[in-house]
Amino acid sequence: MLIKRCASLIRILIGVGFSWVSAQQSIAEYGLRGNVESLASVTRAYSSERGTEVSGFLDSELFDSIYVKFDRKRNQVLRENYLDYRGQLGIYDRTVYQFNPQNQIEKQETTLIQNGEEPRKISQRKIYYYLKNQLQRVDEFNSGRTSDQFWVTNWVYDRGKLKEKVTWMEDEIFSRNVYSWTDFHEILQEKSFSNNGSVLKTRDFFYSEDRFLEKIKTYTGNETIIETFEYHNHVKTFSKIENQKGEILKKEKYNERGWVKEIQTFNHLAKQTDVYQFEYTLDQQKNWIECVIRKNNIPLYSIKRKIKYY
Repeated sequence: MLIKRCASLIRILIGVGFSWVSAQQSIAEYGLRGNVESLASVTRAYSSERGTEVSGFLDSELFDSIYVKFDRKRNQVLRENYLDYRGQLGIYDRTVYQFNPQNQIEKQETTLIQNGEEPRKISQRKIYYYLKNQLQRVDEFNSGRTSDQFWVTNWVYDRGKLKEKVTWMEDEIFSRNVYSWTDFHEILQEKSFSNNGSVLKTRDFFYSEDRFLEKIKTYTGNETIIETFEYHNHVKTFSKIENQKGEILKKEKYNERGWVKEIQTFNHLAKQTDVYQFEYTLDQQKNWIECVIRKNNIPLYSIKRKIKYY
């Protein structure tokens, strides 16, 4: 039971962008199960008159198409992202992941390719360092169009719990995050500070009696965002995001597998709530291989997957 609760909590923390969680990804983050070797996914507009598109959801949140490889321990070892280049899919970038003998991510390196239209270059490189199986430091190199940046992030622990995360840029402190925990190793608060010591953001975490994450309140300046979660049989079934005025910004519903089945967002231009519905087709291993996304009951996108198994 405790394992299931912890797994659910970790998935939720990743889903809301909890900042100290490692970039390491597995088949679970793609909603996959079984011995998956690779996943290829392409998103197209439902209308046959249009080509591939970025839907903003699921596999195509940022790209028209992705290709991912996993090792036999279910770790992501390769990801390629594709965009539309004048009507044809072309590779935008490629990231390779390496793991140490303890199955912890050790290095990730992203090569910017841009369909060959510009010279290839390493756009990002991360090196991870551990001590007694705890992440201690990450060195991050980023190369932009006009300048390069080098970041170092240090993790500080107290009796096995993360106490502080300090990020340096060019030998100066850029930001600092401080954490507090419950006696059950559940995160209570994350507070972010700028390099001059001022508070940038505070996140408070609240739990139900059975220790499931129930609510997150995020304070940024004068703005407060409240996220709430509901569960059934240890699986998240519903989430909601609202502001301090009680105005609903987003609602999400999930099926029994934890996959999103409906998203409601407020359209400020049309002054109405848009409803996105997700319908899945499964393969024999119960992984989804097609998702049709409808907007206000009108088919909008089709995401098709090719899954290869070991």
